[in-house]
Amino acid sequence: MLVRNRMSRPPITVRQDADFQKALALMQENKLRRLPVVDDDGRLVGIVVERDLLVAAMRYLQSRVEVADIMTRDVVTVDPDTDLVAVARTMLERKIGGLPVLENGQLVGIITESDIFRRVV
Repeated sequence: MLVRNRMSRPPITVRQDADFQKALALMQENKLRRLPVVDDDGRLVGIVVERDLLVAAMRYLQSRVEVADIMTRDVVTVDPDTDLVAVARTMLERKIGGLPVLENGQLVGIITESDIFRRVV
């Protein structure tokens, strides 16, 4: 089974210049735990996870802080034609819950541990 058959698409994203509170609201509205972060041209530049946004909410309270200040920039990505077993192994080894899916440099989806669990169950 390949990533392309289980990934969520299109991915819900947030821009790097968005306020962290907007990103947190977007996650809560869509019941997500992570969001790929894109630049003005829609290119992947990072990923932000719910835990980091909740910490920011406690730390910065009402201050305006952009997602770019909180996101992880060194993002592990995967190709749509990667086998799910390899993806699951990468997630376990790196302790990552989800990976953006890039095809020809374009963000086309996201594969999460929940997507993999749904395949198994």
